[in-house]
Amino acid sequence: QPSCTKHSVTANPFLGCCCCRVVFGFRSTVRDNLHYTDDGSYLYPAGHNVVIVSPDGKSHKFVSGSPECEGITAIMLSPNKKLLAVAERAEKAVISVYDMQTLKRRKQLLAADVGSKVESA
Repeated sequence: QPSCTKHSVTANPFLGCCCCRVVFGFRSTVRDNLHYTDDGSYLYPAGHNVVIVSPDGKSHKFVSGSPECEGITAIMLSPNKKLLAVAERAEKAVISVYDMQTLKRRKQLLAADVGSKVESA
């Protein structure tokens, strides 16, 4: 899976953390894996992130997957393009809903009784 390398991560001395600047790759196994927003940006899954690329291609925003999840299985943009739903594989199914303006999680839906992890036979 794609991930940030030391060359594409910058440390922010004010926040004391690393921020991802570039993610390479594309997850073709994710359902509905390419969406366009009203402003001409497009979004797609790469690794454990959803990447939002500006219309000119010069800036990227990232929606990172939940730490306890193993990968993104589907993404969906609402018809009015204000909400993004990200389904993730884990022991218990997780769907996170994000506000497209702020990219903050608005809701997390958990399925306690239905696992979304594929078990090998």
